[in-house]
Amino acid sequence: MKKKITLSVLVLSILSLVVFFTLQKKVPVINPPIDEEDKEYDLNPEVPFVIVIDAGHGPFESLDKEPNAPGSTDMKYKSVVGATGNITRVLERDINLTIALQLQTLLTEAGYTVVMTRIDNSVNLSNIQRATIANEHHADLMIRIHNDSSSNHENHGASVLVPANVGYAGPIVAISAKYGKIILDTLISEVGMASRGVKTRSDQTGFNWSKVPVMTVEMGFLSNPEEEQNLVNTSYQTKLANALFKGIDSCFDGYKWYPLIY
Repeated sequence: MKKKITLSVLVLSILSLVVFFTLQKKVPVINPPIDEEDKEYDLNPEVPFVIVIDAGHGPFESLDKEPNAPGSTDMKYKSVVGATGNITRVLERDINLTIALQLQTLLTEAGYTVVMTRIDNSVNLSNIQRATIANEHHADLMIRIHNDSSSNHENHGASVLVPANVGYAGPIVAISAKYGKIILDTLISEVGMASRGVKTRSDQTGFNWSKVPVMTVEMGFLSNPEEEQNLVNTSYQTKLANALFKGIDSCFDGYKWYPLIY
């Protein structure tokens, strides 16, 4: 009797296995389609992109020096005041800050996490300190907002500076250049300025100490009479901030919610 029961159980087990594997072959597993509108949230809804905005320069110059790159004996001033308009005597640091604050608002409203290196003229940060802020926040992009100046008052237009393979910057050289081109192209298109191109720089302390994608945007020349008048105009400043926002947004293809792997 026990042998018959054991045999029956064995037969039933074999039949169950046959049916199971047969169904597995006939019914393939299909991943459900992802709704295009929800794609960005399916990836990592808890981690928005982090953008560090560095309004260039500060309240005063620091004659103290710091290494231009990790391990370098080349020493550079920790901070300088920046350019001054020839006609209006406007300070570059103030224009940089005004546009940086507008950009902060635009990015925050769009869902980005924004970190400011400064929000007024009360702090005087060195270039290493600025880079360290971005590194510690694991920024997806650090954008350094500046304006240019030259002894040749005919020089005009916008440029973007990006890091060379110096110091910590090696792993982020390519992605910084990619983002730099996108942002410069958008700036030129939206504002209608002349382009001076994307330029690689090995002498920037803020680049050489950076472990995250970084660039400096030079939005025009305070030494050029026409561009100086534009740069002190509030409507023009808003146009610049909007263009920078569109450029940054284009770098991340409109997604705000998952970390880029580079």
